[in-house]
Amino acid sequence: MELRHLRYFVAVAEELHFSRAAERLHVSQPPLSLQIKQLEEEVQVRLFDRCKRWVRLTSAGRLFLEHARQVLMEVDGAVLAARRTVGGECDRLSVACTPWAGYMTVPHILHRFNEQHRNVHVEIRTLTSVQQLRAIKTRIIDVGFMWRSRADEDLHVDRLLAYPLVVALPSKHRLAARAHLSPGDLLGENYVTLAAEGFPEYSEAVADYWKKTGVAMTVQYRTDRPNGLIELVASGVGFAIVPLPIHEYEKQRIVCRRLDPALPQLELTLTRSRGAESPAIEALLEVALQIAEQQRCLFTSKGRADPSPGSSDLSALALPSWTGKTGPTRTSGVRQHVCRGT
Repeated sequence: MELRHLRYFVAVAEELHFSRAAERLHVSQPPLSLQIKQLEEEVQVRLFDRCKRWVRLTSAGRLFLEHARQVLMEVDGAVLAARRTVGGECDRLSVACTPWAGYMTVPHILHRFNEQHRNVHVEIRTLTSVQQLRAIKTRIIDVGFMWRSRADEDLHVDRLLAYPLVVALPSKHRLAARAHLSPGDLLGENYVTLAAEGFPEYSEAVADYWKKTGVAMTVQYRTDRPNGLIELVASGVGFAIVPLPIHEYEKQRIVCRRLDPALPQLELTLTRSRGAESPAIEALLEVALQIAEQQRCLFTSKGRADPSPGSSDLSALALPSWTGKTGPTRTSGVRQHVCRGT
């Protein structure tokens, strides 16, 4: 078994589509299919159920995926450590991002960091919160953009931005025209959600909400990727609970509505192992806190922090793009940020 077998397997397992996986890997489909067949022959178990219309993991495949990801993570960590012995600690930074990151402020942070610190080579990986926690504690990665998790004395957590959760509906759903929705309105509708083992913060927040509102929601579809969640909703399969920024990115394909009572928030953090320090980490943290504070200042300065309860316009809750000026100050070793106007 070679590493490419594992990388090919993980790509197919995440895409659940051989053509898309081949495009992602920059290979043609026949060699990819052959590699997967060879892998199944070597492990002596079927990893995928497949036909002309769909591909899905077997129970053995799901278990193998977890271990394959861990092996690849450790190999990549070893490569990073080896490179650092040549390039030095300060000019390389390994960053993990939640699969939701593309919809959040993370791309802005990384872009600004690159503009200000072109000498730092940033290696980015997309990992779930569970994978990030493991990788951070073992120092396979330096820092992770992830949802705030339970208190852990082994971690140092800097809070960035809190994102409200909202209901995402297919654009032609019967409830899409409604200005007001309650949990009871969703009873009997197909419910799409994320696998709890990969997204515990999200799953716990949503499950707690259903429990508090007394609504017994039955899951019809479960996926292990946020973009898969969006695709299922956009295709008309059912509704899902998503972070608010998705409203801006996907408003041509889905409709987002608030619920009454309101859904909880998920808080984006920059997390690292306690004691993990370097000039590159400190520089990234400064940029992340600065942009997070910019967005909060712009948000409140436009008077949009608390739209009227009857409004169905989610733009009143959307986080604005960062264009203002903010600056960090330090007082007695405690990091503070002050709005300087917009």
